[in-house]
Amino acid sequence: MSIERRKHPRRAVRQPVTIVQKDGAVIAPCTMLDVSAGGARLKLDAPTSVPNEFILQLSEFGPRLIRRCLIAWRDERQMGVRFLNA
Repeated sequence: MSIERRKHPRRAVRQPVTIVQKDGAVIAPCTMLDVSAGGARLKLDAPTSVPNEFILQLSEFGPRLIRRCLIAWRDERQMGVRFLNA
């Protein structure tokens, strides 16, 4: 059994989100698999090159909900990200 090292408990979600560059250009659609106050786990729809720091667009409609992210770990189709302060 592994030791839980996260500062914030995660909750499972299946929410479509979009990875965008700082200038607003879309990099890739993806799915947020779980989320906490400090970060999230994302699954890419297809293998895509993603920079270490990016903006995660949480909502396509209504108020623009975004989070600045830094990649903590990654593999071919998934990544863990830390949310950065604005």
